[in-house]
Order: sequence, then structure tokens, then C-alpha cells
Amino acid sequence: MKYRRNLLALCIGCALIQAGDMIVVSFLPILLSELGTSGNASFWSGAVFSVAALASAIMAPVWGSLSDRYGKRPMLIRAGTVLAIAYGLMGFATNHIQILWLKALTGGLAGYIPAATMLVATTTPNEDLGVAMGLLQTTMAIGTIAGPILGAGFVSAFGLSGTYVACAAMPAIATLIAVFIVQEKTIQKTERTGIIRGMKEAVSLPILQVLFGVLVIMQAGTACIRPTLPLLIKELSPANAALATSAIATLFGVATAISAPLVGRYWRGNYVAMLRDSLLFLVVFVMLQGFSQSVYSLGLFRFISGAPSVAMSVAINVLVAQAVAPEVRGTVFGVMNFMSSAGSVLGPLLGGYLGSVFGVASSFWGAAILYGCSGIIVIFSYKFLMDTLQDTMEIGPSSTTRRRFLRRRTPRSM
Repeated sequence: MKYRRNLLALCIGCALIQAGDMIVVSFLPILLSELGTSGNASFWSGAVFSVAALASAIMAPVWGSLSDRYGKRPMLIRAGTVLAIAYGLMGFATNHIQILWLKALTGGLAGYIPAATMLVATTTPNEDLGVAMGLLQTTMAIGTIAGPILGAGFVSAFGLSGTYVACAAMPAIATLIAVFIVQEKTIQKTERTGIIRGMKEAVSLPILQVLFGVLVIMQAGTACIRPTLPLLIKELSPANAALATSAIATLFGVATAISAPLVGRYWRGNYVAMLRDSLLFLVVFVMLQGFSQSVYSLGLFRFISGAPSVAMSVAINVLVAQAVAPEVRGTVFGVMNFMSSAGSVLGPLLGGYLGSVFGVASSFWGAAILYGCSGIIVIFSYKFLMDTLQDTMEIGPSSTTRRRFLRRRTPRSM
């Protein structure tokens, strides 16, 4: 099986899923206000997104373990089908409670992009993991940029409710890609491990304890500014807040799309150094965002933050994949998605609290502190991470020769 065909197909599928998600996220508060929550649309928007994140956190380890048993491709088909049905039903919703349940359904039963990431991590050779993950991030960034643009066209053509029905076509196409194009060679496990036992074994590895700890804190940092970024933009440009918000979001997406294929080359395959440096870069530029006095400086710092943000994401995914054998990567990535969702739940709560008590800009400083804590953990664990991963990492020195490591034998328990 040639992994490049899978990679291309999954990139297209993930771009469609990400674009559909951006459409849903962009217009959901408006849809909720039209369904009778105009007085407290902000509360219900937060509740809907929190329920989805919580459901995802609970179910992610389960789907990860099942993907090791039955394959990642069935998980793609399940997730895409659920998203297509849920998006279509949102277009027919008559009240906000129905939207809440549908978002909970998508949070618990979907997960196309995590399943695609697992499949890429499992089928891609170790020496090409960084490039593959970078390409996946690039196409998702394209989906992030294209989603709001397509959504605006859908609203003009079909109306708000019709937009959700039309949006269902995107996960439907992604599902067809998984059915007819994606291939997977099932890895035969010598021993079938239960879901709970597999999760316990995953979190018992010291290297994963370090990486998961870093992940929770850095994901909380990323999510910390989500509730307050639009509010800061509104403070800096009250007359053109909507336009400025779209422009800054597009700048960040463009920076991510440009940087994703290049970050691996800059660090020459040393993903521990990539994770460390990207976190330290984010400390500086997220802090500067909080000190911004105009939307222009804020947009500039958001654009610059795109490169370290995608480098951080690529590095943590590659390091987790390299830390374990391919036959258990589904279980491990399931636990990883749980940790990421936990950070996504904690971050907005912290950011919202800081913004309400100390001012909107304080959430950016809180995010910078979280990134700094993650960076400090990586700095103090650098030698341990490098020693543990030396058999699976391929680091290119400045000369033309390359230092190659033999593949590490993973203990039978994992």
C-alpha cells in the first residue's frame, strides 16, 4: 500500500471537514439567536461548544482503542456519516435544545480529523511523518480559510437554515473519499488489549506522560484567547469589528498554510527542538498581541504566530507517533485527543475569567504564561525525550550526510 495516495485523499477529506466545521462555527451563534435565544445567545453558544468538547473528550480514547482493533478507515466512515447527518438536521432544528443535542452527537460520535491523523501516523514511514503531518495541517488551514467564504455564499444562496443542509455535502464527500479511495492494511496484534487497559498502558509510559502534560497546557493556552480575541478586536476597531475579525482570522490561516510544509525543514527533523522553540516563540508573540494598540499590530502578531502554532502542532503529533509502535497508535492518539479536548475545555474558562476580571488583554498574557510553562517542561525534559526517541528520530545535520537511527523495538506491553 502506497501511503502517498492515502495522504492525498485524507488531506482533501480533512480540508472538506475543516471547511464545514468553520461554516457551522461561524453561523451557529446567529442560528441560535434566531431560534429564540437572542437575549442569551452568548451563553447558549458557549454551552453548545462546551458540550461538544466534553463529549469529544469522553469518547476520544474509546474510538482510538477501537481503531486499533477494527482499523482507522471505519472510524473515518463513521465520523463523516455522523457529521453529514447532524449538519443536515441542524438546518431543520426548531429550537436551541435540538442544536445542543446535535452538537453533543457530533462531539461524541464524530472525529474525522483525529481518525485521519491516526491513519497518517500509522501508515507513513517515520522519516516522512513530519512532512505528512505538515501537509495535513496545510490542507486544514486551507479549509479554515475557505469555510467562512463558502459559508457566506451558502447563506446568500440558501438562507441560514439551508446553509447547514448544503454544508452536509462536505462531510458526505469526505466519507465517500474514505469509502472508495482510502486504503488500510490491518495490523494484526498478537494480543488484544481492552480499552481501559490500553489507556492505562498508554499513560503509564513516562515519555507520554511528559508529552501529554505539555499538550494539555499548550492546548489550554491556544484556547485561552478564543473567547476574548473577537472582543479585543472590537475594542481596537469598534466600527469595523466584523471585517477586522475576518481579516485577522484569514491572516492567521494563510500563515499556517504557508508554514506547515516548511517547519520540518527548518528544524531538520528534530521535533523536540521544534516543540521547544515554537512554544517559546508563542510566549513572545502572544504576549505582544495582548499589548496591541491597533488592529494592524494585532493582525501582524497573529500572522507571525501562525508559523510557531503549526510547528507546535506538527511536533507534538510526530513525537507521540514516534514514541509508540504503529499497532497501538490508535489507542495512544485517542488518549491524546482526550488530553487535547481537556485543554480546550479549560482554556476558554480561564480566558473568560481573566478577561472579565482583569480586562480582555489579560487572557493573552495568561495564554503566554501557559505556553511558557509548556516550554519549560520541554526544556527540562529535552535530554530525556531525545534519549528515549533516538531510535525513531532522523535528524539532518548541516552537512550533506544524515544521521540515521535504527528503529526502536517497543516493549510487548505496548
